[in-house]
Amino acid sequence: MDLDRYSPQMLSVLRIACGLAYLYCSIPTLVHLPDLDQPMLIFWASRWVQILAGSLILVGLFTRLAALILSINFFIMYPYWYQAGLDWPSVEATGFTLASVVCMYLVTAGAGRWSLDALRAGLKDNLARR
Repeated sequence: MDLDRYSPQMLSVLRIACGLAYLYCSIPTLVHLPDLDQPMLIFWASRWVQILAGSLILVGLFTRLAALILSINFFIMYPYWYQAGLDWPSVEATGFTLASVVCMYLVTAGAGRWSLDALRAGLKDNLARR
């Protein structure tokens, strides 16, 4: 069975699931503030970056740029979120690392077939032919 023909669709499914997960994890923390030893400005900026980039990843608009910004955000926020009191490997750190890896995959692979990026590329090709 040739499963390679479903790769663009499954990339879109991965992108949509990750965008929903980023939003699901980011939005509630704006309402219920955790007790953190970090400056609140960094916390708020990180959450808004995750919400905006997660929304762009969800719809597939500027996916590579949004995933790059989100992976940089994860890289910068890693020391703030996981302080010395946590046991390693923790569930939170594992999820955080997985989210970073998925973002880097989206940077290299793109948005997939079911995305606004693909729609934009199709419109651009149609306009170029005219």
